[in-house]
Amino acid sequence: MNMKKNTQAIFDKNTVEFVTVAAEFCGFLERVSEQKRSQFVDTALKLLPLLYLKASLLPECERMEDFDPETFVTESDYEQLRREVAALMGDRDDYLEVFLDDMMYSDTPIHQTVSEGLADIYQSVKDFICVFRLGLEQTMNDSLVICREQFAEFWGQRLVNLMRALHEVKYSRHAADDEEDDCGFEDEGVTEDELYEGLDMGEE
Repeated sequence: MNMKKNTQAIFDKNTVEFVTVAAEFCGFLERVSEQKRSQFVDTALKLLPLLYLKASLLPECERMEDFDPETFVTESDYEQLRREVAALMGDRDDYLEVFLDDMMYSDTPIHQTVSEGLADIYQSVKDFICVFRLGLEQTMNDSLVICREQFAEFWGQRLVNLMRALHEVKYSRHAADDEEDDCGFEDEGVTEDELYEGLDMGEE
């Protein structure tokens, strides 16, 4: 095992940039109750592609410990976030999906929800961020390995599925109704430059 190579991976530029975007993504979801639906959807459609891009650039590394790093997102945390997103999305939370492993056993699209999909991604990414904030290099490394694996095997596909569903919410014929519900709201889109301003991966 090349300890130096693995240590370099956790401080790699692409890792640091992923940590930054992941922290912003988690913070965005934790503030869901403060947002209007149109604002939430618009920002999600900016953050999710950026999160995917940064995750796809994470450097390869190997496990250094035999056991998994600590997890931080509890079942209660997950369920609270899912409920808050579901409440905000309302009747636009549901969508049909065909890009799922279960589709091999089904001839029709499978019912999915935006709220559960975002909570799934949040759980994986938040656990990763929390481990990194501890600053222990071996567990940081192993958390990076796990995050890359989960991205490839699970939440990367979930993310792109959600993009299609959220795109439909924003640009469908129902979008005008959402805009009327948010009357008086001025769009506060997030740019990539803004994502990096004032973010410190060591802060809560």
